[in-house]
Amino acid sequence: MNKCLVLFVEGDTEVEFYKHILSHARQKTANGQFDIYIECKNVKGVGGFKNIALRKFIKEIKPRYDGKCEFSVALCRDTDIFELAPKPPINWDEVELSFKNSGVQNVIHIKAQHSIEDWFLLDADGIISFLRLPKNTKISGANGYDKLRKLFKLKDKMYFKGMKSNGMVQRLDIDKIVQHIHNELDPLYKELGIS
Repeated sequence: MNKCLVLFVEGDTEVEFYKHILSHARQKTANGQFDIYIECKNVKGVGGFKNIALRKFIKEIKPRYDGKCEFSVALCRDTDIFELAPKPPINWDEVELSFKNSGVQNVIHIKAQHSIEDWFLLDADGIISFLRLPKNTKISGANGYDKLRKLFKLKDKMYFKGMKSNGMVQRLDIDKIVQHIHNELDPLYKELGIS
């Protein structure tokens, strides 16, 4: 039976980023290929993990493979919304159970500490270069999203969470970022057969 991995992510920026991560990971395989089908789906915000992700899996993805696949699902999310909430907006055990009840063998969680923007900023030089800002540009802000928004504003551009990045993600030094977040990506790498 074939293996299929479905990554559910929060927005278009994340789709771009995880495709970049997968491309980087593919280079670590013996033949430059994965022996697994991979799909990356946008659930349009953290709330989409509750129902959009499962609906997409049941109605779009599962029928396409017509019983010929053993499924794994990766729930790729930011942690910031859950860090201070007395009652978190999503019960991840319930989400995981609903996938398993729908035929998924393995559910993994990829958690961007605070936010995906914090991961992007691990290559601040790449972002500054992409924006054509001076190399000594100071980065300030309350959190990763705020810092990125302020950097974009210096060039009279807007950064929107979850929107396509217009080339910024492709300019990031993924090697540099992966070195810092290897522990967070480890469940994904294991699923891909990379140690």
